[in-house]
Amino acid sequence: MEIFAANNLLDKTINGWKVVEKLPKPSSNKGETGGNFSIGYIVEKNDQQCFMKVLDFETIFMNNPSLSTSQAMQIASEEFNYEKALSEYCRNKHVSKVVYYIDSGEINVPGFIIGTVSYIIYEKAQGDIRKTLDFSKKIELSAKLKSLSIRLESLHDVAVGINQLHNSSVSHQDIKPSNIMVFEEESKIGDLGRSICMSPEVKYPFAIEGFTGDNNYAPPEVFFHYHLPDVKQRLYQMDNYMLGSLVFFYITGVSLNARLNTHLPISITEMLKQGMHFEEALAYLQNAFNEVLNEFQQEDILIDEIREGVVQIVGYLCNPDPNRRGHPKSALSTDVSSKYNLERTIQELDLMQKKAEIAINKL
Repeated sequence: MEIFAANNLLDKTINGWKVVEKLPKPSSNKGETGGNFSIGYIVEKNDQQCFMKVLDFETIFMNNPSLSTSQAMQIASEEFNYEKALSEYCRNKHVSKVVYYIDSGEINVPGFIIGTVSYIIYEKAQGDIRKTLDFSKKIELSAKLKSLSIRLESLHDVAVGINQLHNSSVSHQDIKPSNIMVFEEESKIGDLGRSICMSPEVKYPFAIEGFTGDNNYAPPEVFFHYHLPDVKQRLYQMDNYMLGSLVFFYITGVSLNARLNTHLPISITEMLKQGMHFEEALAYLQNAFNEVLNEFQQEDILIDEIREGVVQIVGYLCNPDPNRRGHPKSALSTDVSSKYNLERTIQELDLMQKKAEIAINKL
């Protein structure tokens, strides 16, 4: 007898949804992340195709050997229920740039030792942004400009989404290429599972402490356990760092953190082994970051104003010092919320996208 029903749902019907495809787990060898505690399926109902996320109890048990079966399932179920509640909360708050769930539940599939299946069904995207971006250098001018326009429009959507979340007291915590979902006419932010909601309307099931997202995209202060005193500023500036890192990736195809590491005299891991505090490491981080920005300025972006604009955005969103992160016009403000507000960034991305469109129309 098979142990886990969650791993064996192909060709079964879940609440009227026919399971037509099981998706492969992300490959760490290819730099893919996400979905570590869930299994993805494609499901169909009434000619509508959607994405189904199912709790992967097998992985949960393997990663929590000290917990009993019931304890592990309870913790995982709490996280899953939180994700559903948060999705509903965002819908009610009119957060338009996140992917919503359209069905959810828990059923028991007979014939398995653990037949429990907890699922959430989401609207299906065409794919994540990595499948859309073309980093080839051998394309004609018009195609390059169109590609640049698409990137800027997508980044604008993401910035709007992050700002909407922040205005609703939510920090996403896991902004990265694999979580930017592409639909026909827009990009949306996916996977609210690691988000932190500070509204009393949704009970966050854990203590609001460290970073909950993927460490490959985490801002530097996370590794040193450096905390800004204001909780919202701390969390939202983490999101803003990851937005700036996304801008860098959209242009270069490379993670900002990976590029930053190549310019450090010793790795962050080595700094931590040596017992360095964040304040001590900051000088190394700032020097490395300045070198990354200098390289970034040499990128082949067809319009000078746009190149200057994206370099500036990465510069102020990804400053290694979270105290200095934020739009330059907000840097001296005594209002903490203005330091992490993304309205000016949204306007800048919108203006750059319009300039790219104008350049296309002139061809």
